[in-house]
Amino acid sequence: MPNKSHIAYLDSIRGLAALTVINEHFVIAYGLPCKDVLCQRILDYSPLHIWWDGGAAVSMFFVLSGFVLSLKYFRSGQLIDLNNVQWLPYIVGRLFRIWVPYIALVIGSCFLYRYIVDGSVIKTVLPSTDWINNLWRSHPLSFIDVLHESFLLKLPPVVVLLPQAWTLSIELALSLLLPIGLLLVEKGTNWLVFFTLLVVFLLGVSPFLIHFLAGLMLAQHSTQMVAYLSQRPWVRRTILLVGLLLYTSGNTLPKSLGETFIWLSSGVGASLLIMYALSSVKTQAVLSNCILRHTGKVSYSAYLIHIAILICITPTLLSGLESLTLNITVLWFSGWIFSIIVVQLLSGLLYYALEVPSIKLGRCVLKS
Repeated sequence: MPNKSHIAYLDSIRGLAALTVINEHFVIAYGLPCKDVLCQRILDYSPLHIWWDGGAAVSMFFVLSGFVLSLKYFRSGQLIDLNNVQWLPYIVGRLFRIWVPYIALVIGSCFLYRYIVDGSVIKTVLPSTDWINNLWRSHPLSFIDVLHESFLLKLPPVVVLLPQAWTLSIELALSLLLPIGLLLVEKGTNWLVFFTLLVVFLLGVSPFLIHFLAGLMLAQHSTQMVAYLSQRPWVRRTILLVGLLLYTSGNTLPKSLGETFIWLSSGVGASLLIMYALSSVKTQAVLSNCILRHTGKVSYSAYLIHIAILICITPTLLSGLESLTLNITVLWFSGWIFSIIVVQLLSGLLYYALEVPSIKLGRCVLKS
């Protein structure tokens, strides 16, 4: 397996997951590309749903986060001496990595919000839904409201400017709890499982803690797991198939099973897909494509800005495209592709103008 400090092809998985969330929000805003009932059901209630299954992508985020953040603390399946680990740099680094760019985008969204909230909805041939039209317009914001939304560790019940931030709030909290998870693993896997089940099912902690700790356990056993699977292609293919079925099960499982069970199902699927990627050289080669890796590198900025782009830019794009065609399907695909291009371009700029300086600022704070 590659150097454990950073596995580059995993960036591509994160980028694809972020792209899936963007796709889902575009679909919620403008519907599916086909209007035929049968076509919609196939796209909605089959594994083909994977390209806009934002819920599954969220599960992937948390499993991948637990894996990536904890991997460097393991060597050949053994936990390093935690007494020599400096946790303050880790905690400060996470705060500057996640929180500082988020606050900057909250401030930027405030200016866009003031422009949008007083304006009328741009009417396009491809009709937009009330969800995207009213996402900002139906929620007046005060200065205090913005302050509440800026405090990422405890967001208000309704997040207006960056509604996708509910996952970031959980991500930040879970990543700050990583030292506790590693201490529990040091005492034994049974301690980790007991603690996780206790706080999730008895204390009401987010079930995404299970996803995060599943990633941690993948990291712990990654060396042995890769050694076993790399010599067994049929086992790998079975893991891939089962992983895809579970990962995309959010719309196929009965809702009566409950939201937590459905989240856990997609989380298991995400874990299996990561296992497959870690043990498949061909998959790693595909994921190492420079475009996919760039998509992963800028995925955090893309995740932060895509809602604002769907609200502020996509309607103008669609309006302009109407001078070329009035075909609904062509407009849908054109609007979708151009929106993604705009997201990628702007997120690339934000990565270098915001994310990289935030990381450097965190390091400077530690040195001061």
